[in-house]
Amino acid sequence: MRMPSSRRLQEDLHLSPEDAKLVRAIGHAADDGEILSTLIESNVPRTAEYVRSLHSDPYRSPMWRVTIALHAMDVILGTHGVEGLGPATWSNYAPPYEYLNTGDTYGTTLIYRRKTDTVSIGDWGSIAERHPSWE
Repeated sequence: MRMPSSRRLQEDLHLSPEDAKLVRAIGHAADDGEILSTLIESNVPRTAEYVRSLHSDPYRSPMWRVTIALHAMDVILGTHGVEGLGPATWSNYAPPYEYLNTGDTYGTTLIYRRKTDTVSIGDWGSIAERHPSWE
């Protein structure tokens, strides 16, 4: 997945250089289950525990790898979970956007756009305003 620069992650989300680098590495690793698994196991124990609680191997599925990557980013940023935004598509039942919940509609956070496989920095409230039919 495409990710914001380390500099932007540090400036906009107030991450340390190490955390910004780790967030980027996890995002890029979402395309490769083995690399993602290694990063999660060695750097994000809470997400590793979540993965072990699942009944199947999430690293084998592209959609589940995104879920695991976003979960790890949520842990690193200290946000309040990963939320879906927008109506689910019929092809994979996934929403077009997912975001890390800061507890504030207009709080700066990471937003994943499924269509482009991109993580950006922004707020989910602005996206929702552009799509009033999603209510």
